[in-house]
Amino acid sequence: MDRNTQPYEVKYWLNGELELSERIAWVPTRLIQVEQDSLRLVESSKTTISEPFVSLSHCWGGAEILKLTTKNIHVLKGDIPFLQLPRTFQDAIQVARTLGFRYIWIDSLCIIQDSDQDWHREASTMLKVYKHALFNIAATASTNSFGGLFQERNPHLVQSEALDVDTEAIKGRFHLVDQGYFTQEVDKAPLNLRSWVTQERMLSPRIAHFASEQVIWDCAELTACESLPHGTTTWSGYGARPMTFGCKQGSSLLSPSKTVDEGIGQWGTIVNTYSACRLTVLGDKLIAISGVANHLRDELKMEYCVGLWRPKMEIQLAWVVQSLQADRPPRNDLAPTWSWASLNGAVHLQQVNIYEGYDVISLCSITEVSLYQQIDQNRGEKAVGYLRMRCFLNPITVERDATSYRLRGKGMAEHGRAANIDSPDVAGADQLFFIPLFDVQSPMSLDGPKWHVSSEIRGIIVQGVIGRPGVFTRCGHALVSGAVRTDTGKFEESYDALKSAKEKADLPCEDYDANSGHLIRLI
Repeated sequence: MDRNTQPYEVKYWLNGELELSERIAWVPTRLIQVEQDSLRLVESSKTTISEPFVSLSHCWGGAEILKLTTKNIHVLKGDIPFLQLPRTFQDAIQVARTLGFRYIWIDSLCIIQDSDQDWHREASTMLKVYKHALFNIAATASTNSFGGLFQERNPHLVQSEALDVDTEAIKGRFHLVDQGYFTQEVDKAPLNLRSWVTQERMLSPRIAHFASEQVIWDCAELTACESLPHGTTTWSGYGARPMTFGCKQGSSLLSPSKTVDEGIGQWGTIVNTYSACRLTVLGDKLIAISGVANHLRDELKMEYCVGLWRPKMEIQLAWVVQSLQADRPPRNDLAPTWSWASLNGAVHLQQVNIYEGYDVISLCSITEVSLYQQIDQNRGEKAVGYLRMRCFLNPITVERDATSYRLRGKGMAEHGRAANIDSPDVAGADQLFFIPLFDVQSPMSLDGPKWHVSSEIRGIIVQGVIGRPGVFTRCGHALVSGAVRTDTGKFEESYDALKSAKEKADLPCEDYDANSGHLIRLI
C-alpha cells in the first residue's frame, strides 16, 4: 500500500463527518505525544491536552515488543525511541503525524505492563478510551505488531469497476461491488479474530481498517474504501454473517436501545461473535468484554451477571455450544457453569427479542444471584458464585449415537429432540436432570382442516454435585416439543409432566413444593 497517500483518504472521510474541536470530552491517563521529530509519553494529569487523540488496535501475536514498565516509564516520558518500535506502531504514528494529530493511545505503551494495579485500573477504562478516540487505526490485516499497516498489493485492485447501463428499465453508471468483500477483508481478517479487539471495534465510533488490499472506513454514517471513496450501502444491506459484526452503517449494535429486550438482543449478537474469537491469556475473558458490558449496563440500568443479564435470565441461560476449542479443555473456572464464559469455545446466546409474536411462558424463577470477583496471581479475573432457581427437575440420561446426543427418560422418547452438550463426558454420566426454562408456543396455524398449536420447551441439562444435595452444575442444553392433540384439545400428559413437580418429591433439592417445584442451587 502507498503509505504516502492512504492517510489522506482517511482525512477526507474524517473531515466529511465532524468538526475536530467538538471531540474533546475525555482523555486517558497516558498518551503518546507525537511531534514531527520526537515521541514521548505524557500523563493527562500533568499535561494540558486540548486536542483529540486517536487509538490503535493491533495483534500482539506473541512477539517481543517495547512495552511500558515500571522500570522504563521515566525514560519513555523523556523519549520513545522510534526505531525500537514494531512496524505497526511506527506506521500508526506516521499516520497520526500525516493527519496532524499530536496524541495517540497504544495499549502496550500507555498501560504499565508489569503492574497489576495499573493494568486493572486502565483496563477498566477501555470503554472510554475507544469511545472517545476521534477514530481508531486498525492494523486489520496484520497477524502481529511487526506486520505494519501498509501491505503489498496490486494497485489495480483499488480501481472500481464501472458499468454503463442504458435500457428502458434502468439507465446510468453503476459500480460493481463484491457483497462479501467487507466480511472477507474485515470480519475474517487476523485482527478481528482476536477477542480483545471485539470491544475495541464495538466501542470505536470510527475505524480506519488497514486491510490487505486497501483502507476501509467504517462508521455509522459512511462505509467507504479507496476504490469507493464516496461510500457504498452494499455491505450494510448485505448484513453480517453468523459470528461476525458486519459494518457499522445500518447496524443496531450498541445504538441506543428502546427496550430491555433489544439491549439483551444486541448483547447476544456481541457474545456470539466474541466467544468465537481467540484469547492468548484465558484469564482475560471477562475483562476483555467488560467495556461493552459496562456500556449496556449504564444505558439500560440492568444488573450484569457474569455474561448474562438479570432481566429474563431464564431465557439467556439456554445458551448453546457451537464449537469447542481443540487446544483447551471444555470448561474453565472463570465463571459459574451456568454462564457461557465458563466454556472454552463459541456459543449461541439466546436473544430474547426473537420471540416477538410468540407466547413465551417462563417455567422457572431465579430467586437469587450471588457473585463476587476474584483476581488470580496471573492477573486473570474470575467470577465466583451461584444462582438459586425454583424449577422442575426431570431425571434423564444422555446417550450418544453416531451424529448426536439424545435424552432418555420419562417423556423423552415422545418429545425429546437432539441435545447440545457442553463437554463429551456428559454422555453416560450419573445424576443428570433436564430443567425446563421456558415454553415457546407458536401462534395457531392451519394443519390440514384443523387449527394446530405447537410448543417448544427450551431447557438445560444439569448434574448433581456429589455430597451436596440440591447443588448442580450445568452440562448442556436441550429441546423438547409437543403439540395440542386434535381429539382432546390438550397436550399429551407426558409432555405436561415435564413442566410439573408432582410425584417428584424424592429428587435432590433444597426445598420442594408440589406446585412451584424444586429449589436448587446452580454453581
